[in-house]
Amino acid sequence: MPADVLNWIVMIIVGALAGSIAARIMKGDSFGFITDTLLGITGAIVGGFLFNLLNINAGSGIVNIIKEQFNVTLSENIIGMIVAGIVGSILILWLAKTLGIGKRKRSRD
Repeated sequence: MPADVLNWIVMIIVGALAGSIAARIMKGDSFGFITDTLLGITGAIVGGFLFNLLNINAGSGIVNIIKEQFNVTLSENIIGMIVAGIVGSILILWLAKTLGIGKRKRSRD
């Protein structure tokens, strides 16, 4: 499988996971696979930019804890992308909620 295709698959899986977790944290429910995936990918861009700006490596601490507790070695890149995606997605959802963007609740008549 070409590297570009594998990168797209990883990006979609990480985006879906990060977006779904962020949606559940912020509102307790998922938006659906496609919206969660787009939210997670966008969140990873925002979170990655924020972490780079603050000079934070999002995955290293979590990887070390997992290695010590379970003797399992994970890739810092994947864990960092998931963490950045979740944090960025939460920021996006919080900003949307603060600005009143998104789904409007129907009033019951």
